[in-house]
Amino acid sequence: MRIFTIFAILILLNSCSTTGSKTKEKAPNWMTNIEADFPNAKYLAAVGSGDSRRRAQEDASAFLAQQFTVNVKVDTVAQQKYAELVKDDKNYKESEIILNHTIGTQANEEFINLRFSDPYTDNSGTTHIVAYIEREPTAFIYREIIRKDLAKAEDFYSRASSVTGSFKRYAFYDAAYAIGLNAEKMIEQLRIIHMPSAAILGLDLNNKKIIEARDKEAEKLSYHISITGDKEGKIAAIIRDTMREQAISYNPNGKMGVKGTWALSPVSLNPSFKSVIWTADISLFDETGTVIATFYKEARENGITEDQAETFAYRELQKHLSQDLINNIQAYLTRIAIGK
Repeated sequence: MRIFTIFAILILLNSCSTTGSKTKEKAPNWMTNIEADFPNAKYLAAVGSGDSRRRAQEDASAFLAQQFTVNVKVDTVAQQKYAELVKDDKNYKESEIILNHTIGTQANEEFINLRFSDPYTDNSGTTHIVAYIEREPTAFIYREIIRKDLAKAEDFYSRASSVTGSFKRYAFYDAAYAIGLNAEKMIEQLRIIHMPSAAILGLDLNNKKIIEARDKEAEKLSYHISITGDKEGKIAAIIRDTMREQAISYNPNGKMGVKGTWALSPVSLNPSFKSVIWTADISLFDETGTVIATFYKEARENGITEDQAETFAYRELQKHLSQDLINNIQAYLTRIAIGK
């Protein structure tokens, strides 16, 4: 029995000794030299670290995104317009539309063909990982989408000359611009991924001619304003600022029109503050009298004084009217371009 006990103790000690001397995983080469595993000629890569694998991936992606800082800024409205213009186009694969929609210009963007290395956790418990994009396969995906964008932009541009009416021609030029702007953004990113491919495709991009045609047509789209109750002209000023963003100018004799009513009146609700109720009912018409966009809203604003409550009312109106008009105008232009 004594011999068996001693033998068991020896086995236990040997087991503990073996466990205690387990060799720590060797750090990968990319920890000290990323070029060793991810040469720049073949990859775009960045190392990230964090207290978990997910945090390390986010960190690596953020560092990788810094290499994609481009000058082409595409706002949310433009991205939505592009998505609407191509979503039913059978020339685009569903995967291309999804991938294209994720491409942004901000640090938290998602990337086409993004991959991650196996993680490595050091002695302190910090996890490290590499976010990388393989240049050639990714460039191929970009080239396919850009070529389709360039062809679609040219198609919209060509079709503009065959339609009747300045607003309809403007719609096709504006659609061509939206598609061309997306192609321009992708070409700028492709320059970082694969310069030779970007250089070739850049020769086929001519957004300047599209912008010139759109702006020239926009000059014919002047509009007049007739808002009942807008004694101080504040509503008209909000409308002019909004329409200026659409490259459509104001003219008292313009064929297009913005018409509607505005009402602002005090109301007694609580002696502790002053209140006003406002109502706006505004519509935009094209040169044929067809309604392009409508806006209706009624709301109450409160303030310490009546003047302050009125200031809040105009501020709220501007916020809602501007966004609604832009969205409705763009939706109408898109429907014209895609034939809906």
